[in-house]
Amino acid sequence: MKMPMRRALIGLGLLLWAQDGKALFQANCASCHAVNRRVVGPALKGVHERWGDEAEIIKFVQNSQAYINGNFKNSAYAKKLYEEYNKAVMTAFTALSPNEIKSILDYIKAESAAAETANTASGAAGGGGAGSAGGSAPSDTSPLLWVLTIALGAIAIALFITTLSLSRVLRPEKEESSERGIFQQVGNFMASPRFWGIAGIVAFLWFCSATIKKARSVGLHKGYQPVQPIAFSHKTHAGEYKIACQYCHIGVEKGKSATFPSTNICMNCHTYIQEGSRYGNKEIGKILASYQENKPIEWVRIHNLPDYVYFSHAQHVKVGGIACQTCHGPVEEMEEVYQYNDLSMGWCINCHRQTKVDLTANPYYARLHAYYKEKEVTVEKLGGLECSKCHY
Repeated sequence: MKMPMRRALIGLGLLLWAQDGKALFQANCASCHAVNRRVVGPALKGVHERWGDEAEIIKFVQNSQAYINGNFKNSAYAKKLYEEYNKAVMTAFTALSPNEIKSILDYIKAESAAAETANTASGAAGGGGAGSAGGSAPSDTSPLLWVLTIALGAIAIALFITTLSLSRVLRPEKEESSERGIFQQVGNFMASPRFWGIAGIVAFLWFCSATIKKARSVGLHKGYQPVQPIAFSHKTHAGEYKIACQYCHIGVEKGKSATFPSTNICMNCHTYIQEGSRYGNKEIGKILASYQENKPIEWVRIHNLPDYVYFSHAQHVKVGGIACQTCHGPVEEMEEVYQYNDLSMGWCINCHRQTKVDLTANPYYARLHAYYKEKEVTVEKLGGLECSKCHY
């Protein structure tokens, strides 16, 4: 009696352990993973077989980027998986203990076994359909695709109902029906609750689509190109004559703003060059007038972030070594500068996730070099995704 009782208690313990894992899975993993299908990340069924060592899975879950860039048993496989899924960075679950992650893995194993049993029973009932020796292909269906499918289905149903109703209205019931009678029937249909219900559904779907599109574009000014007081050609200055951006925008390595060039900076060259190749002395004459009248040129700002966003040019250009073209596009090819990127929050976060930090060539990171042993360190690892880094 003792041995069966012991096995029963062990089985009950594993079941409860898997139930704890289910709650942890729903709280931490379900937004990106499912057990038996692909979502944002891969399906987790068979994860034990693919990794071969549960301890390595636990290390990966606690800090995926450190595992990928480190020298662990399955680092090569983890890196291949990272590249296969478009280098989407998995959240580091440092707050989860090894036992908690193990309970999640036990839940995945239990769910996989249950699904395998259900598939086997279904195959037997259906007369032994095609087997799954190679495993079924993971679904690439995303939640957004389901929303679009439902919306298109609703529109298709509405159009089908409209077609049936119109065909019934326009069908000649009697030979003596006049053209006026047909228009009257159509008018009656358009005044009916059914027509207005269909029109309401179509209008609601259009309103939702337009609202979402408009909301996502609030505060974004990609392509903005205001008229400047002087027709200044970046293509001529930065492209043809290869004048460095820092020569005119002197604040780019010193503070938050790159600053507009003062008239004195322009006069360093235009004291001697007073006729341009394209506009003659018309535009350069405006610079000379500004200098003689001691009146600054009122340049129009193009790139302007919201007031609650903190951004430092010095941190990015001087410390990070980021080229001007990364954010502002190929200005050396622009006759008139315009906003090349949308400079949205998502755009900045993606850059922080992907930009690698050189700890060896920059003395600013000398102290961090000893702390971070990985060969590649991104801005994200240095706190680049913390809200307080960019927002007051």
